Amino acid sequence: MENSQHQPAPPPPEATAIHAQAIGDQGASVQRHSHVGIVVAVLAASLLAGGVSGVAGAYLAYRYLPVETRDPRTQQVEILGDSTEEVVAAAVPSVVNIAVSSPGTSGGLPEAHPDVPAQGEGSGVAYREAPDGGTYIITNNHVIEGATEIIVTGSDGESYPAELVGGDSESDIAVLLVQTSFPLIKLGDPDEVIVGQLAIAIGSPFGLQASVTAGVVSATHRPLTDLGGDNGEYPYVDSIQTDAAINPGNSGGALVNRRGELIGIPSVIYTDTGVSDGVGLAIPIDRATLAADQLIETGRVETPFLGVLGQTVTPDLMAQENLPVERGAYVVETTPGTEAERAGLQPGDVIVGVDEDRIRSMDDLILSVRRRAVGDEVTLRLWRDGEELELSMKVGAKPPAVEAE
Repeated sequence: MENSQHQPAPPPPEATAIHAQAIGDQGASVQRHSHVGIVVAVLAASLLAGGVSGVAGAYLAYRYLPVETRDPRTQQVEILGDSTEEVVAAAVPSVVNIAVSSPGTSGGLPEAHPDVPAQGEGSGVAYREAPDGGTYIITNNHVIEGATEIIVTGSDGESYPAELVGGDSESDIAVLLVQTSFPLIKLGDPDEVIVGQLAIAIGSPFGLQASVTAGVVSATHRPLTDLGGDNGEYPYVDSIQTDAAINPGNSGGALVNRRGELIGIPSVIYTDTGVSDGVGLAIPIDRATLAADQLIETGRVETPFLGVLGQTVTPDLMAQENLPVERGAYVVETTPGTEAERAGLQPGDVIVGVDEDRIRSMDDLILSVRRRAVGDEVTLRLWRDGEELELSMKVGAKPPAVEAE
């Protein structure tokens, strides 16, 4: 299948207990738990120079600057070296805690008991000024989905009501507007994110605000095809994987590089325990801000879409359908009224390339399409009836009515 209609991949061999879990705490579709008994927050990994005391010292130095010095409208921290303390001092003031309340629930209560609101927590990042004053906060859609009240708390402990500008389940990005000024985080260059570089996660795991953990970028363009959207149909197909500890409540926070620049929005943990097992996934910053900017400007996100339902070519499928190639994206059907139908894609076609991208699976096809913009012209390389050919077409926008099959 294609981007909006991807069938969940089977679990990895010998790892059937592992599952994917969204890590934001929100009270609508996901019931959240109280973590009153947890009293320890990890501020930074011990492997980093400077240690916990240095990180805490840098953060506290900001907290106790004279008010006129740390005015959010003018405050900026210039990184003079590569120390973790300076990175944290620069980024922490831009990361906020998000507390949400959703419609009342009577779960677990006596039948006559009045409903009580469900509550949860997540994180967010100040990334853009609002034209009429205030600050746009970027976070995960699953953090705020279904919320009726949203409160944002800055690193100085001050809290403000937030207005939901918009959210999108397919990109898992949402934008809030707060009528105050927060220091804006600097955005990193997605093309400079490489495996092995320092990665620092900042957020509110278990509600512990301004917690800092550190590790490395473990992989880029990592797909997780069985999580995303309302029913898992819109997968995370292009994620940054990191071993920086990410836990429930980190969702929507910041993953920064050694310069304190935002490179991703932590969103998912891949775990068999429900907490960090050293495999966290973040939405790359270019994809996150593209979705956020569209929500601000138009109220919705246009998802690049071809309009095919398909599956990855396997040895069994190759033998069953007598296919000429061992790898590719096999077209099962096209969605009526989409660019795929208009371009002449047919059931039985095997897509093996999109422009210069090699397509070896449905994940590859989804990733390649999501890297494009709606309206882009692409050339598909495919096999049909034993013959290799090329087909030109436009990348369309996913129709709102399209649902997973």
